Amino acid sequence: MESISTIRLADDSVFDSAKVKSESFAPIIVVGTGPVGIRFAEELCKRGYQRELVMFGEEPWDPYNRIKLTSLLAGEIKIDDIDNNIVDIGKYNIVQHLSSRIIEIDFTRKTVVDSSNRVHRYHKLVLATGSQAHIPDIPGTNKSGVYTFRDLQDTEALRARNQTAKNIAVIGGGLLGLEAAKALKRSDVEITLVQQAPRLLNRQLDDEAAPLLQSKIEALGIKVSLGSGLAAILGDRQVEGIELRNRERIACDTVLLATGIRPNTELARKSWINVATGIRVDNQLRTSAKDVYAIGECVEHDGQVYGLVLPGYEQAAVLAKHLLDHDSQYLGSVNLAQLKVVDEAVFSVGETVELPRSSVIKQICWQSPAHGQYRKLVTERGRLVGAMAVGEYPESRRVQEAVQHHRRLRFWHLWRFRQNGHLWSEGTVSNVLSWPAESLVCQCMAITQGSLCDAVAEGKSTVAELSAATQAGTVCGGCQPLLAEMVGSDESVPIARGARKLWVSGILTLLLLVVWTLMPALKVSESVQQSLPFDLLWNNPLFKQITGYTLVGLVVIGLIMSMKKRMTFIPWGAFTSWRLVHVLTGVAALALVLVHTGFNTGSNLNFLLLINFLALVLVGALAAMLIGFEHRLSARTARWVRSSLIWGHIISVWPLPVLLSFHVVTFYYF
Repeated sequence: MESISTIRLADDSVFDSAKVKSESFAPIIVVGTGPVGIRFAEELCKRGYQRELVMFGEEPWDPYNRIKLTSLLAGEIKIDDIDNNIVDIGKYNIVQHLSSRIIEIDFTRKTVVDSSNRVHRYHKLVLATGSQAHIPDIPGTNKSGVYTFRDLQDTEALRARNQTAKNIAVIGGGLLGLEAAKALKRSDVEITLVQQAPRLLNRQLDDEAAPLLQSKIEALGIKVSLGSGLAAILGDRQVEGIELRNRERIACDTVLLATGIRPNTELARKSWINVATGIRVDNQLRTSAKDVYAIGECVEHDGQVYGLVLPGYEQAAVLAKHLLDHDSQYLGSVNLAQLKVVDEAVFSVGETVELPRSSVIKQICWQSPAHGQYRKLVTERGRLVGAMAVGEYPESRRVQEAVQHHRRLRFWHLWRFRQNGHLWSEGTVSNVLSWPAESLVCQCMAITQGSLCDAVAEGKSTVAELSAATQAGTVCGGCQPLLAEMVGSDESVPIARGARKLWVSGILTLLLLVVWTLMPALKVSESVQQSLPFDLLWNNPLFKQITGYTLVGLVVIGLIMSMKKRMTFIPWGAFTSWRLVHVLTGVAALALVLVHTGFNTGSNLNFLLLINFLALVLVGALAAMLIGFEHRLSARTARWVRSSLIWGHIISVWPLPVLLSFHVVTFYYF
C-alpha cells in the first residue's frame, strides 16, 4: 500500500499533501502587512474574493501607514492617526498574523513556514516584503546615536532621541532626508543636511528648481552641505561627529542615515526564487516560482526597482485583477513624486533630469522668481514625457496623467504654458469631474478619479463617506476640496479680498450703462452762428483728440492691469490690487466715453466700436459683482458663473483693438 505524506498545519490539523494543490482547499497568503500588502488585500476583497486570505507581518503593531511617520515624528499627529488596517476588515474572511515572520517557502508543496515553525499551506503566495534602510559601508555605523528612519520602531526611537539631541546630522538629501530634517527641527537643535550630489532631490529636480527648495530649507534654520558624501562617523562608542569625503568635519551627537533603501529579497533568495536587485517579476507580477507573486518595493520589473509606494499600489491592483481571472498586465509605472517637502510643494513625474541630447526632446520652462515658482515640461516628438514644479501647481494631477499616457501637446498648450505656467484653461483644470478616469485625485493613496466616481455611484454622498470608502484624503488632506466637488458639496468659496470694493465698482458701472441707455443724444450746433453748451467738446478738434487719446490710454492701462495674473514675474503689487485698478479704469473709461460721444451711438464702424466697448464693460461689471458676492454661492456655481463671465470678457476684448484702429485712421483721413 502506497504511503501518504502529511504536513502539520498551524492549527495542528493534519492533511494529505495531495490536497495542497487543490484550489478549493488553501487560501491566498500575503507576506507583508505594509501599505502595498494592505492595498492588495483591499483590492482583492472589493473585487469579490470570497475565500480565506491570510496575512503575515513581522512587526508587532497593527498595520500602519508609513507615509504618515514623518508627521508622527514631527508631533503633528498621534500614533492612532497612522492606523492603516483593511477597511471593514470584519466583513471579509481575513486572518492576520502579527509578529510572525515567514522564514521558508516550499513551492513544490505550496507551503510556508513561519518563525514559530508552523506550516501554512497556500493556493497562491504574494510576497510584499517591502524594503529596509540602506546602511552605507563606512566606519562607525554601529555607534550609539546612529539611527535609520524606516518603520514605527525607528520613529519611536528618534522621537525619544530628539528630546535630548543638540546637533543632528541627516545624511541624504532625498525625499526622506528632507522630511526627516524638517520633522526633527526644534528651536534648540542644530540640523545639518548632508547631500553627496551637487543639489537636493537630484533625481527629481534640475539645477534651476533645486535652489528654490534649498532656500526654503535654509530659511527653517537647517544647514545644507552639498557635493560631498559621508566618509566616517566619528567617536569611540558614542557619535561625536562626522567626516565627509572632502575631509570636512561636522560636530554632532546624532546621525540619521536616510541614504536610500534596499529591497527585502532574503526570503526569495533562500527559496531559490530569481532575484537581481529586487525579486524579478513579469507583467503578471509572477516570480520564477509557480503560483508565487511579488509586489511593492521588493520587486524588480523590466530591470527597474521603483522604491516608491505608488507603483506598489498599481501592482497591487493589477495582481488582484489577475488572480480573479481578469486579463490584467502591469506594464511599468511612471516615476512620480508629489508632496510637501518642508512645507514647499514639489512635483516631479517622468523623465525630467539627466536627459539625453536629442533634437526630438524639448524642454519648456516657466518661472516666477517673485513667488518662488518654477515649472518645466519635457516633450519628445511633441508628446509629454516629463514635468517638474516647485511651488503650488494646480495642474499637477492632470499633468501626471498626460505624462503617463504620453499625451500630445498642441501649440496653444505650449503657448499658454510659456505665458502663465498652465497647459489648460482654469475651468478645465478645476473641474475634477472632467478629468480622465486614470487621473490621480488623491496622490498619497493613489486613488484615481474613476475609483472615486465609482464610489459616488455606489451612494457615497459626503466627503467623509467617500474618504472612508476609498481612503482618499486621509493622509495630507490636500485633495479634500476635490472630493467635495465630486460629491456635489455646496461648500461656499471664501470671501475674496476687496469684495466690497469690487461690488461697488460693478454697481457704479451698471448705473453708468443705465444712464447711457436712458439719456438722449446731446445736440451740437449746426453752424458757427449757434453756440451750445457742449460745442467745445465735440466741435473743437483739440478737445476731441484729448478725450479720445485719454480714452485710448485708459483702455491700454486696463489691458495691462488685466495681465497681472499672467505676468507673475512682476514683483510689486498684489494681484487683488491690480484687479481693483483694472475695474476702476473700466469705470473711468466708460465715463470718458460718455463725454467723448455725448451719448451719440454713431454709425457703421463707429457704431460697432461703441457696442463692442459697452459689451466689454457690461460683462466686466458683472464679473466684478460676482467676485464681490460669490462667497454666498456654492463653489460649483461660483466657478461656473465666474468662468463664463471671464471668458465673455476676454472674447469681447479681441475686436476692440481692430475697431479702435479703424476709428482713429478714419478720423484723420476724413
